[in-house]
Amino acid sequence: MALLTVKLPTVPPFFLTGSTLLLGGLISLPKIRAWSWNTRFILVGAGAVFLYQFLLFIALRSSPAIECNLINYLWPLLIVLLTPVFERQIRLKWFHILGGLMGFAGAIIAIYNQSGSVNNGGYPPSVGTGFYWGYLLALGAALTWATYSLYMKRFTHISAWTMGLVCIISGIFSLSGSVISGESIRLGRVDILYLIIIGLGPLGLSFYLWNYAMKDADPRKIGTLAYLAPILSTVWLSLGTGLPLNAGLLIALGLVVTGAILGRR
Repeated sequence: MALLTVKLPTVPPFFLTGSTLLLGGLISLPKIRAWSWNTRFILVGAGAVFLYQFLLFIALRSSPAIECNLINYLWPLLIVLLTPVFERQIRLKWFHILGGLMGFAGAIIAIYNQSGSVNNGGYPPSVGTGFYWGYLLALGAALTWATYSLYMKRFTHISAWTMGLVCIISGIFSLSGSVISGESIRLGRVDILYLIIIGLGPLGLSFYLWNYAMKDADPRKIGTLAYLAPILSTVWLSLGTGLPLNAGLLIALGLVVTGAILGRR
């Protein structure tokens, strides 16, 4: 998703979010009888999914993509740190705190990895030295996904296919925003292909699979597999855009992943 988002710089954010979410939701139509009409699940899910994708899309296109991607992937660590807020019987221990500090240290290194190269990539002006507003949006996306994932564990009885309804509602809301804001939409054939891929995969099947996994699989194994996400996504983004993984980014990536592993102990 990060790579294809970077390759769609001219597609307006509301339309990008809405069209891909709507397509991802339509995948579930053959399973429409499995939908649950739980109002709270639908409203919270639609709001969180829209907010997460919208923040991440804007962050990836307005600031250095690899750094924003790494900041977004603080969400596995944030799930650990925020668990006591949702499950009062769980307490954080010293290695959770240390893992959190390592993860956020990695994010800070990623942010200031851009120092000395401000505006060389055609991004909007930064604040201070090497800091872009998109970094805050990426952090907001990470917080949104972490809190959403923890909150959704309350609805273990609801079919994962209900995420289709959530995505459709969120997509329609976003497309309405596109119409109201008067976004100018011009799509080439390659743009349409990328939108379809995002809608079917990252904003389609991945939502159903993640919802199913959070409810039915061992969370410790899910956490272990989740550590691969920032590694694979960062490497894929680097290969697809030609942006180098310098020493600062490799250190930041190592700290984010190690912090998440330590926090899951």
